[in-house]
Amino acid sequence: MRLKRVLGGVVVAVLLGVGAWMLLRSTPVPLPPPLPVAMQVEDAGVPDAAPAVETVAAADAGLWLTATLEGAHPFAGEARVGAAFVVEGDEGWWEEEKRQKALSIVGPSSLEDLANVREWMKAPASATSRGGVVGPVAVPPAPRYQVVAFEPDGTFWWADFVPGTTPPTTGTLDAGVLRANRPTGVSIRLDGARNTQGTFSVRIERDVDPHDAERASALQPVLALVNPDLGWALVNGTPVPLSSDADTRLAPLPPDRAVRLWLRAPSGREGSPVEVPLREGTVNPVTLDVARLFPEGMSRSVTLRGRVLLGNTPRPAGRMVGWVGGEEPVDADGRFTIPNVPAWRATRFNVWLGMKEDGRPEAPSMWDFDFTPTEGMPDTVDVEWRVPVYRWLVVRMDGFTRAQLKERSERPYPVYLLERRDAQGLWSAVPSQKFVPEEDGVAVSLLETGTYRVQVASAPYASRPSSVAQVGADDTTVDVRLPPAPSVDSSCEVHVTHQGRPVAGAVVVVGGQYRSMPPVRGETDSAGRWRMGAVTADALPMFVQGAENEWEGDGAEACRRSGVIEVRL
Repeated sequence: MRLKRVLGGVVVAVLLGVGAWMLLRSTPVPLPPPLPVAMQVEDAGVPDAAPAVETVAAADAGLWLTATLEGAHPFAGEARVGAAFVVEGDEGWWEEEKRQKALSIVGPSSLEDLANVREWMKAPASATSRGGVVGPVAVPPAPRYQVVAFEPDGTFWWADFVPGTTPPTTGTLDAGVLRANRPTGVSIRLDGARNTQGTFSVRIERDVDPHDAERASALQPVLALVNPDLGWALVNGTPVPLSSDADTRLAPLPPDRAVRLWLRAPSGREGSPVEVPLREGTVNPVTLDVARLFPEGMSRSVTLRGRVLLGNTPRPAGRMVGWVGGEEPVDADGRFTIPNVPAWRATRFNVWLGMKEDGRPEAPSMWDFDFTPTEGMPDTVDVEWRVPVYRWLVVRMDGFTRAQLKERSERPYPVYLLERRDAQGLWSAVPSQKFVPEEDGVAVSLLETGTYRVQVASAPYASRPSSVAQVGADDTTVDVRLPPAPSVDSSCEVHVTHQGRPVAGAVVVVGGQYRSMPPVRGETDSAGRWRMGAVTADALPMFVQGAENEWEGDGAEACRRSGVIEVRL
């Protein structure tokens, strides 16, 4: 018991002594520094920064990055850091190219050049009397990093930093001193736009200096961080709205030799292009004169009010009307309204009908209509569009003919080709939108009246026509018949030799007289022969490859003469 009291007294004395020592200290005990915060940004063409979130995984990595911003005043802006990685597979390609010593002539000079930033982290940035400091910010180990800082006026700092051949996993990486880059760009003033209703816009087209194209292209995604809307407009060609009361500043732009500006009126009409030379680090003023760029006037737009009907019937049709730049729905009665249609040029519209695809459809699933404006038309124009309905030419075959055709065909055959006879009695191939297989044949869609037949091919060089039919305006379905093939057809084979010896495994590619029919491919057997089967075509374009040699020619004459096409490689 006495021992416990003594020990207890000692412990109390020690604690009191430590407490008194801490109270008497003149310098407070420093708290551990807070962990830096990392923020991830999804790459969606023009990257944006996401709200700040603490990334525990990056902090646990124990690797930090910092950079110094050199400037004429305290930094007042934002900063981003991107870790760049080599895509899987590129490293193997790089090693193979390096072994072949091909990279000394063209291509990247180092493996790190293949690394790309896929996400950006928002980095803390603090101001100093002449510039600022980026970071420290937690980063994952990577072969390459990019640091970007920018201010509201478009001034930016940029570093492409490679930490070394073996990237560290812990410690602090110093990207060095980044110098300020004044923005390159244009400041646009509109002359003569105050009394015009609506908003003018401008489309920007780069004129890249071929001697500096690589640097300008590398800067473009960086500049898109500084001004995302402008970066998006450069990549996608979308117009940028302009102010009619004040100058519109387009900066920063890539350091190209010039830009072409296409002024777009509120009606959507574009004026002639204006080329503006660029000088790196300078925002050049430019005035766009509305009257000079639109000497014939800015024109106007009209509202198109229309209805889609099926054929010559009063039945409504259509689900959607689309055109370059937009789309509008079609209601259940087939009606639609399209505002702001240009009144100075023709516009093509595409009507989607949404027809069922099973069996024989009643009409095409899509159909185009052209709207051509006329002088003095009203502000609202009524149109009626009629989608043509299909007529059908049906190729009928009996069971024996179908079995014969199947036996002689290999995928993708059999192939069907629609032909139409002109006023001179000559046959020519015409397109058809639908070939619908049926139990006893094939139904072929027609959109015009006329005299038709169908070529049925088991190979590009073996086809025969159906019977002929006249399709009139009142016809909806007309039948033609395909007779069986003759029991004895002229057949042909290819014999390939090299220095008098047969070539086994030679590749033979053969077409026919119809270019729209796909060629067939075969290989010679051990005797150097490939049997083509029945041949009816007047032309046999061929390509043969084997024994490290090639041959190309037409085998129709040899086939007709002897039934054997001799190919000597």
